[in-house]
Amino acid sequence: MIDTSDPDSLSLAQLRYHAPWDLLFGRFRKGTVTVAGDAMHVMGPFIGQGGSAGLEDAIVLARSLAQKMADLDPVNCGRTEMVSRIGEAIDQYVKERRMRVVQLSAQTYLIGMLLQTTSMLAKITSIMFMSILFGDRDAHVNYDCGTL
Repeated sequence: MIDTSDPDSLSLAQLRYHAPWDLLFGRFRKGTVTVAGDAMHVMGPFIGQGGSAGLEDAIVLARSLAQKMADLDPVNCGRTEMVSRIGEAIDQYVKERRMRVVQLSAQTYLIGMLLQTTSMLAKITSIMFMSILFGDRDAHVNYDCGTL
């Protein structure tokens, strides 16, 4: 299959790892465009929350947009007003999601480090940080992102 495929049909993308602390300071909106799901918070599979986090993103983004656009009259409002409200909704979404995805990413980062390293010091450090930061091992699955 590889030998017979057309090389021009291949698409290569530069992948870049984002550490959990990059999420604290990163920008997730430009104008009326934002990122969600794995584009916002790619994480290891160690706690099984990647897909759930993407669904949480969808709910929070939809709710934020609905709240900001609820009383807007689409016939009589101007483009500037609509763009402004969409920007506000996206800012609200990012603000609500930022700490949740930092927490999930940090947890998967520490578990990944624990599994990957052969250094006993790194393993102990990882376990220590996990017990301090994530005392309740199941807290990540008991998260409620609210209703739509």
